[in-house]
Amino acid sequence: MQHAYDTRPRQTGPYTLDTLHALPCGCVAAVFRTQPLDTEIVSLEARGPHCVYADHETGRVLGLSTGGDGRLSR
Repeated sequence: MQHAYDTRPRQTGPYTLDTLHALPCGCVAAVFRTQPLDTEIVSLEARGPHCVYADHETGRVLGLSTGGDGRLSR
């Protein structure tokens, strides 16, 4: 049996989930876009079982980007 998964951006309050990124250390980062400001927030959603980075804590904000060339989701 095959399952269909919804891959469209999800709206949660002022934040929209844009993309998920698998990091080389095994962690998963999520890129959220804020509304009405066009700002991207990157947070760690899951820590990899063998990650050696002490600052990779689930729910921690890893970065912010506001427009231009610094866009993280593209």
